[in-house]
Amino acid sequence: MKKHFIAMVIALLPFCAVKSQINPTIKAGVTFPSISSSQSQDLQDGPGAVDYNMSTSFYVGGTVDFPLSKAFYLQTGAMVIGKGGQNEFYGNKSKIKTFYVEVPVNFLHQFPVGAHKILLGAGPYFAVAFDGSTKLTTSTGQEYNVDMRFGNDYKRADFGLNFVTGVEFAKHLTLNVGYGVGLMNIRVLASDYITDRNNVLSAGLGYRF
Repeated sequence: MKKHFIAMVIALLPFCAVKSQINPTIKAGVTFPSISSSQSQDLQDGPGAVDYNMSTSFYVGGTVDFPLSKAFYLQTGAMVIGKGGQNEFYGNKSKIKTFYVEVPVNFLHQFPVGAHKILLGAGPYFAVAFDGSTKLTTSTGQEYNVDMRFGNDYKRADFGLNFVTGVEFAKHLTLNVGYGVGLMNIRVLASDYITDRNNVLSAGLGYRF
């Protein structure tokens, strides 16, 4: 929990610094992460690809907008975001939780609808994991929590594309929905034959200062 708090403070510090120059937006919400897995035809022996279905986590952070024109702008910032997924195999359950500091770089288009604005956009993200664990629950009910060993289990770095949409109400409150598609193989073990990628559906609120 201490790691999470420190990461949140680091993610929000830049927005306090630019408050006098650019109006930042503070955001928070829920994530529904999963891990999609695939394997090559060269894999003959050993464990194969295993998909991890959607679980539940959260995100918090802030963004700053840089206008490119009246209708287009560049949005970047920093987020603490939970990723991972869950899986069940013959009554044995495993749940992966990873937390990243993620930097999105989204190109957004906004257009008015009545008194509100609709936001649509996409762009790359870059992320570095700072915490993670795997919870194992056996078919007999025994539970084990194992800390993630970055560099042995999964890579720290992640990279992908974000697709975002939202509604801005009265210039301050925003409703945000997004989907992040991982483009990088985060797996370390047997990474030549098995590819694991993060996917994250998110929804939350923002407040623009």
